[in-house]
Amino acid sequence: MIDGITEKQKEVVDYILRKIKEDELLPGDKLDTEIAIAKNIGITRATVREATRILIEQQRIYRVKGSGLFVGSIGKSNHSGRFHALSPFDYQAQKNGHKGVRKIITVGIMKVPSADMAQALRIKNSDQVYKILRLMCFDETPVALEYIHLPVNMFSSMEFSQLEISKYTYIEQLTGKKVQRRDQNLTAVHLSDPEVIQLLGLKENDAVMEINETVYLDDGTPCEVNIAIINTRLFPLRQNTERT
Repeated sequence: MIDGITEKQKEVVDYILRKIKEDELLPGDKLDTEIAIAKNIGITRATVREATRILIEQQRIYRVKGSGLFVGSIGKSNHSGRFHALSPFDYQAQKNGHKGVRKIITVGIMKVPSADMAQALRIKNSDQVYKILRLMCFDETPVALEYIHLPVNMFSSMEFSQLEISKYTYIEQLTGKKVQRRDQNLTAVHLSDPEVIQLLGLKENDAVMEINETVYLDDGTPCEVNIAIINTRLFPLRQNTERT
């Protein structure tokens, strides 16, 4: 038993760790609220708060103010506060005995394609963005396709091969800031685009998930708009959201 922990606190700790294991929760996945945990096991919220403090100190979970509890650790214990070194994509690949592979398909510079995207990136409608098509695979099996948009005025030069290693690590290297938040909108869609169908090895009208997300640095500056098409039968959606 952990030094100084009460039986009731241990009950909460065991409940949370069992929940993480049984639900196969990944780093960055959200846990139940403290109120829900207290209700589920018939314990006071004050006891739950003390128990979660213990797990936070052990770097098993972390708290985001206003959002709740999440699996994993942040800060210096997690590579200087970057997103988890083992991303959900890599975790899912390794869990199923595969290697997570990222492939850059095409790269180009274009005028920002819509006023909405310009607004999301806080750039002018006449400004340019890099448009990067990146295929995500488990070994050679395609599982997701990303249309990455990065403002040219923020990234004057890029080594696109770095995006086949880690997009966020490379963005942090270029900007000197940390990637902190991703605002996402998820929509279930049926495939119709021939390019997407071919690259993902799927069929017309197959159901997939489309994620439209804006990514922010730790100073609040948007640095990316990403439109991703996910084959959720192969890659279950478990995404990091925010760190502090």
